[in-house]
Amino acid sequence: MIVSLAWLSDYVRLSVPADTLAERLAMAGLNHESTRRVGDDTAIELEVTSNRPDCLGHVGIAREASAIFSTPLHVPEPVAAATGGPVADSVSIAIVDTTICPYYQARVIRGIRVGPSPKWLVDRLATIGIASVNNVVDVTNYVMMECGQPLHAFDLAKIRGGRIVVRPANPGEPFEAINHRQYELDGRMCVIADAERPVALAGVMGGADSEISGDTTELLLESAQFHPLAVRAAARSLSLMSDSSYRFERGPDPAAVDWAGRRAAAMILELAGGRLDSGVAEAGSLQGSRAEIHLADDAVRRVLGVDVAPERRKAILHSLGFHELAASAAGTSWRSPSWRRDTAREIDLVEEIARIEGYDHVPEDVPIPSRPVEVSSRDLAVARTGEVLVACGLCEAMTRSVVSETLDLVSAGWSDRPALTIQPALVRGAARLRRTLLPSLLESRGTNAAAGSPHGDLFEIARLYLPGGEPGTLPEEPLAAAMVLGGGYADVKGVVEAVLRRLGFDPSGHGSGTTAVRYAAVAANGGDPLFEAGRAAEIVVPGPDAAPVRVGILGEVSRGQLERFGLAGPVAAAELLIDRVDAEVGREVAIVRPSEFQAVDRDLNLVVDDSVPWSAVASAISRAAGGLLERLNLEQVWSDAERLGPGKKSLLVSVRLRSDAGTLSGDETRRIIDSAVAAARESCGAVLR
Repeated sequence: MIVSLAWLSDYVRLSVPADTLAERLAMAGLNHESTRRVGDDTAIELEVTSNRPDCLGHVGIAREASAIFSTPLHVPEPVAAATGGPVADSVSIAIVDTTICPYYQARVIRGIRVGPSPKWLVDRLATIGIASVNNVVDVTNYVMMECGQPLHAFDLAKIRGGRIVVRPANPGEPFEAINHRQYELDGRMCVIADAERPVALAGVMGGADSEISGDTTELLLESAQFHPLAVRAAARSLSLMSDSSYRFERGPDPAAVDWAGRRAAAMILELAGGRLDSGVAEAGSLQGSRAEIHLADDAVRRVLGVDVAPERRKAILHSLGFHELAASAAGTSWRSPSWRRDTAREIDLVEEIARIEGYDHVPEDVPIPSRPVEVSSRDLAVARTGEVLVACGLCEAMTRSVVSETLDLVSAGWSDRPALTIQPALVRGAARLRRTLLPSLLESRGTNAAAGSPHGDLFEIARLYLPGGEPGTLPEEPLAAAMVLGGGYADVKGVVEAVLRRLGFDPSGHGSGTTAVRYAAVAANGGDPLFEAGRAAEIVVPGPDAAPVRVGILGEVSRGQLERFGLAGPVAAAELLIDRVDAEVGREVAIVRPSEFQAVDRDLNLVVDDSVPWSAVASAISRAAGGLLERLNLEQVWSDAERLGPGKKSLLVSVRLRSDAGTLSGDETRRIIDSAVAAARESCGAVLR
């Protein structure tokens, strides 16, 4: 943003040199780029961050200077006297999609004389690097650089049908801009059209067919609010940047839309003559919210280490446009101005006070009191999950939240309802909000494989977007952790169990003091198409009322899906909902001294019915062995009707026992093993082979 010092003096009277002004503005957050003389004026170039669109106009810079130097701010209140007929007789406005253009207004001025601008206007525009065109176009540029709200003037005689229609562009629609270059538009862009064709690319640039020329006698003056994404999509896709698009991408002050229209109309009447039609043609409604923020009385001292007097705090916030709602012994409540949508929290008000008062007033040697910060169970769960997955050799990935229809249909994830869609799409061909992370990770693994890295194991922790249960209900946005790695069911189950164990669960399902996990087999004919039939399971834990809660799914990726993503396989995948498992994360794993005594290993070969799950056998053995059981593994499963009998299977189980009190004797070991076999026989009908 280039500021004219002479222009700035219209709004705030300063008695400091330009260098001092630039330095103080830089200390307040507007970095100083350069200062140079331009004729009789001085141009100060400032770097404006993307969250401060209010400083993309001279009024905004003047407001900052007014607050810094405690000098009154004067913003003119434009008055444009209407002497013509009703504007509704000249033009009508229609908005097809209010998501890309919430509000549009137009004024009509007749009988104007287009010609050169006066010297003062030419000089001010020249100071900030804008060339003069004519008195009408110069006024629209002047007002934009005054308040930050872009405007556009059309030759009314070239608007066909007396209609303005704000609509999405048609795919492939041609458009000739005022730079006299042809562009091909797409559906993500917004156009201002008349009854027949586009006359402007909304928020970016006007069209050559309707530009102001020396023959223009009637004009339509546009002032509108456009959605930043629509403007950004058009400007970036067509490489057609402008001062207008730069401001619309950052979101100008909604309250400036009408002010700018009135200001430009008054200046055009003064410089080009003419008659202003009465009223305003408009459609839609302005969008914008103003936050209500409570500022505790000790907040500034708590954050900065030094205090600012209450009256000084109030004076600073008032000068920046904040409105005081209430005051009490505990603090004050404020409503943010319409041009400061970046202020929503108490810390934002503290920052405003600090930067205007001056960070140089904060002593370097004053201790700032600290308060302990409580980490939420979710944050703790995310951190621990990431630590375990990295330790298991997985690399963290970051994929898009929007996916294509093809990718969405790979797996419904956590909702059977159709995926939520967004318009306009952020990525070409992708408009659906994902219901699972797994297809995106598989696509990434396939991309890596195609690039010569076939063994990259990936994980991602991100939000899902699940449609609401009833019409009108808000969607759910649970946090999920997903992983894709080379190997089979047992490989991914081992990684999942490491994560669950770190979160405070008992992944073995034996329930030794922590919440037990069980694995529910997914039916071959009713499972997720992402997984191989019969090679997937749901992860289930008991809920608050002991009812089972599904917290995850794991399994081997099906052959068809491997081919789809260009993977050789085998590949396994799993997904956990962090929001359903973070309740246990507070249970920190106890740190104990390992036993100094030797372990005893034994193998058991148990014959059970085919229908008996391993989890039931493991649970029986664990209960019988008690605290002396250090490890219990299923080593092998096999069936042989001739040797075992029909409907039977053999489980080869390895058991490790260890005591903290001493080395287990042969008799002690035998008693424990006999007890374990007896428990398995009682609970599961197991027979020692």
